[in-house]
Amino acid sequence: MFKTSNLEELILGLRVQLGDTNPVPTYSDEFLHMVLREAVSTLMTRWNDKYYISETGVVTRSPSELFDYSSPPVIQYKDRRPIVLQASIMIKSGKKFNTSGEAVSWRDEEISYSNLESSRQLTSTLQDDLNELNSILPGGKGGKLLARPLMGRLYGEFPKEYE
Repeated sequence: MFKTSNLEELILGLRVQLGDTNPVPTYSDEFLHMVLREAVSTLMTRWNDKYYISETGVVTRSPSELFDYSSPPVIQYKDRRPIVLQASIMIKSGKKFNTSGEAVSWRDEEISYSNLESSRQLTSTLQDDLNELNSILPGGKGGKLLARPLMGRLYGEFPKEYE
């Protein structure tokens, strides 16, 4: 079903971001495509509905937005990285939640065991993704959210008939 979409070209970048590059990957292409769709939907609040996404996962440009280049590609190159980062954040957040109860540490007189470091590494890579996303998108930490211009009459302006 996802082969008709234009998000499949981001699947490899998402795999690399997640470190899922083994010959037998952890995540299926269908799952990654579904997360990419949700990532685009999530980013719409920060992008002022720059893209539309259909139920089949086809992304189209909003006719009311200005883009740097005409289509193709539909998804601008500068928007690919934020989409991949948002998808990575969503997957890593879910993984962190699912494995939070498995983080343990114990010790007796002879043996000690701890898997807390893997939990810390997951948290660290998740935070790295969040920091990068916030630094490159408007409204993020360190970024600036610009006001959108409104069209209309200026207050204090006299209509032509009063001049």
